[in-house]
Amino acid sequence: MRILPRSAGSSFCRVLATVLSAVLIFPYPLSAASSGPSDSAEAAAFADDFFSRPDIRQSLVGAVVVVVRDDRTLLAKGYGYADATQRTPVDPDATLFRLASLSKTVTAAAVMQQAEQGKVELDRDVSVYLGSLNLSNRTGVPLTLRHLLTHTSGFDRTEAAADEGEPEEVYPLDDFVKDHLPTVVRKPGTAYRYDNYAYDLLGYVVQHVTGQPFGQVVANRIFAPLGMKSSYFALSPYVQRRMATPHDDEGRPLPQYATFPTDSPDGGLISTGADMGRFLRALLNGGRLGGASILTEDSVKEMERRQVSIHPDIPGVGYGFESTYPDLSNGQFVVDKGGVSTGFQSHLWLLPERKTGLFVALNSARDARTIQRELFAAFMNRFYPASAPLEAETTVRQSQAELLRLEGIYRDLRLPMWHYEVEAREGGITVTDGYGAHRLTQEKELLFVDEDGRKAAFKEDEAGRIAYFAYNKADSWAERLPDREQYADVPDDSPYAKPISYARQQGLLDKEDVRLFRPTEPITRAQFVGQLMALAGGPYSESPSAFVDTAGHPYATEIQTALEYGLVTGTNGGRFEPDRPIARQEAAVILARALQLQFGAGGAAPLTTPLRGETAAWAREGVQTIVARGYYGPEVAKDASGAVDYRSKQPMLRQEAAAMFFKFP
Repeated sequence: MRILPRSAGSSFCRVLATVLSAVLIFPYPLSAASSGPSDSAEAAAFADDFFSRPDIRQSLVGAVVVVVRDDRTLLAKGYGYADATQRTPVDPDATLFRLASLSKTVTAAAVMQQAEQGKVELDRDVSVYLGSLNLSNRTGVPLTLRHLLTHTSGFDRTEAAADEGEPEEVYPLDDFVKDHLPTVVRKPGTAYRYDNYAYDLLGYVVQHVTGQPFGQVVANRIFAPLGMKSSYFALSPYVQRRMATPHDDEGRPLPQYATFPTDSPDGGLISTGADMGRFLRALLNGGRLGGASILTEDSVKEMERRQVSIHPDIPGVGYGFESTYPDLSNGQFVVDKGGVSTGFQSHLWLLPERKTGLFVALNSARDARTIQRELFAAFMNRFYPASAPLEAETTVRQSQAELLRLEGIYRDLRLPMWHYEVEAREGGITVTDGYGAHRLTQEKELLFVDEDGRKAAFKEDEAGRIAYFAYNKADSWAERLPDREQYADVPDDSPYAKPISYARQQGLLDKEDVRLFRPTEPITRAQFVGQLMALAGGPYSESPSAFVDTAGHPYATEIQTALEYGLVTGTNGGRFEPDRPIARQEAAVILARALQLQFGAGGAAPLTTPLRGETAAWAREGVQTIVARGYYGPEVAKDASGAVDYRSKQPMLRQEAAAMFFKFP
C-alpha cells in the first residue's frame, strides 16, 4: 500500500512523480518553418530514430507510438516487447495497454455528450444528478460538473485508499462512489487539486442520467462510432490475454490487475495504439471521424480551452486536458493528458491548430516519464521548431516591503508534506522547497520567474489576502498556512523554532497540548508515527488495531495505517510499544521507508554516507539514507572528514522530530 492512495494517475510515488514534472513556460514566437510531419515515412523515420537512441533503448521494455495529422494516422507502431520474458513484440493493432488517467479525457467527452443532449448542465448543482446519493457540502456554494471537470471540487479527499486489485475482483462504480464519498470543505472553483474521485463521480453522473452502466455508455457512444474495436473500461479474461505485461522499475514483469472501480472513469481505460489514433483524429477534427460524430466542434473546443489557471501567463486545465510540458511546446498551442498506473504509463498531446496529435504508451515504470518528455521534446523540435525565445516582459517590479505580503509557508493541496517557504527580497522572492532555494524575479503582479524559466504565481482570496501559490508542481496548487504561532516553551531564537512552528501549522500536533511543546522530551513511537501520517494527509485505515497494545490508543488509527503501508513493524508478542521513546535509528528507518514509497525504487535509492558512532546493522541503510538527504536538525553535524554521528541509538527528541518532518521530503 501507499502513504497516499493509489488512484489511477496517483499514488504516493505517482504524486511525487508529478512533483518532478515542473510547470515551465518559455515564450517563443511561432516559427514560419512549422509544417509538421508530412507523411507516414517521415513520421516513421522520426520514431525509429528516437527509439534507436541508446539512452531510450536501455530503459525501454515496450511502447506503442501514434502520430496523426490532418485526419490521417501517419504512424501506429510498436517498439520493444509486450512481454519481455516471452519477447513478444508490441503490436499497435492488437496489444492492449492500460492508459490510466487518459480515461479522464474520454470521461469528459461522455459528460459533454450529455450536456449537448440537454441531460445535464455544467453549471447546475451536481446533486440533482446524483439520485439518492447525498454529498456533504460545508461551503454553502453548489458543486457543479464544471468544478468536477476542472479538479476544483474542494473535496477533502480526492483519492481512494486503493484503486487496484486482483484481476477477478469486481467493484461496481455505484458502490465505489458511495463507499468513498468525500465532503466539500473548500469553496468549489477556488483552488486546483488533481481529483481522481471527481472523475469517478462524473462517470456516476453519466451512468445515472443515461440509465446505463458507464462502460456501456462509452462503448456505445464513443468507441463504436469511432471504430475503436479494441478499447475497454474493464478487465475481462479476453482483455487480459491481450494485455501487455506491466514491468517495474527494474524491468521485471508484474502480475495483471483490475482497477477500482471496475469501470473506472478516472483510470480504467485499456486500448491499443491504433484505436487511440482514431480517438485523437476525432478530437482534432471537431468530434468527427469519417461519417461519425461523437461531439460538436464547440464541445471539443470547450474541452481544450484553458478553464482554470492560477495566472493568465501560466497554463492550466481544461476538461480532461492539461498543459504538462509547456516548456517544450515551442510556442504552439498544445493540450495533453498523461496517465500512470502500476507498470504502465501513457501520454497524448494535441496541437489543435496544427491538426496534429502524438500518443505513446509504455508497459514499464522504468524512466517512463523521461521517455515521454524526451519523445515530445524530440517531436516538437523536429516538426515544430521554435525561433529564439522572446524576452520576458517585466511590467511590475515591487520593493521588498511591498512583497512582504507574499511571505509564508505554503502547503501543497495534494501532497501536504510538500511545502514551500516564500521570503521577499528586492525585485523578487526566494522560494525554498525539497529541491533547495530558488531565486525568482518578478515579471508582473503576483507573477515570478526563476533562472531556469519556471513561472510561479500567487492567487488572492475574495478578501484580497494571498491564499494560494503554484510553482514547480503541476498537479495542484499550494495553500498558505496560518501565520506562525509559537509555543510558550519554545523561544524565538531556538534553532528548532521554525520546524516546531511548522509542525503546528501543519496540524501535526492537533492531538496534543496546545500550550506547551516540551521540545527536549523524547518523542514516543506512537507520536512519531502519528505526526508522520498527519503529514502524509491520509486517508487512514478503517481496520481494527492489529497490535494488542494499541487498541484504544489516541494514535491507534495512524499506527494501523502505517502498518498497512509497510512503514512499521511490531515487537515480540504482537505488540507495538506505542508509548516507548523512539530511537533515532528507528525513526530514520521509518522515514526512509516512507521515502521509498513516495518516490518508488528508482527515485529513492538508498544513499551512502560515512557514519561515525554505533548504528544497528538493520538500521544502517535507513540512517545513511536520511543522513545523506539532510533530514535532521542542528543536533547533527559533520566532522572534518565529512562523517556524521547520527547518535542512532539515542532517543529522538520532540524538537528533533519536528526538524526531521520540516526537511522531509
